[in-house]
Amino acid sequence: MADLDKTLQEFIRLIKKSNAKQQESLAGLIRFAMVNMMTGGNTQHCQAKTSGGEILNNVAFLEPYGFTAKPLPKSETLLLRVGGSKFNNVVLNIGNRSLRFKELKDGEVAMYDNSGNLLHFKNGGNIDFKAAATLNQTAPAINIKGANSVNVETKNATIKAQTAKIEAAETITTGVTKLANGTMGAAFVGCTVEVDPVTHQGTITSGSAEVLIK
Repeated sequence: MADLDKTLQEFIRLIKKSNAKQQESLAGLIRFAMVNMMTGGNTQHCQAKTSGGEILNNVAFLEPYGFTAKPLPKSETLLLRVGGSKFNNVVLNIGNRSLRFKELKDGEVAMYDNSGNLLHFKNGGNIDFKAAATLNQTAPAINIKGANSVNVETKNATIKAQTAKIEAAETITTGVTKLANGTMGAAFVGCTVEVDPVTHQGTITSGSAEVLIK
């Protein structure tokens, strides 16, 4: 009976030891970490420092298809051990709470960066696209279609084209129109006209490089 009790106690001890190792292994599968640096390549890699102070190098950063980013140092992530191996670490998402766009309502989505650029998908079918400095758009053909209206508001607008064509049922222009680099001015009511007394045909002899349209 004593031998049986001793064997049973040893069996219980081994089970507890095995469970302790499994719990320790499971506890290390997912850890909070801070990204210290990012390196380029087909797959980006980072150096991560865990909350326990452990520094891991060459940690793969697996990104969603069609999206890529190079997070700033001291961004935060969850560190995963693939297959439980301490030599096979990856991160799936990296965030930065100090830069995150916080003006979101339920159901909204935003893309942002550290320069103030913002793409905000808002409720109601509205999209706000803001560039902090310059917005460049390049393509062989660019089509802009507003079913109801297209509004452009700016201080200065420049269009460079070999041919500029405007098709409209009605064109309304206000302000001063300047004829830049023109060899002849525009004539309007009040300009000087010389008329031949015989043929009664006239020639406009004055014009202006600026036309005020009201």
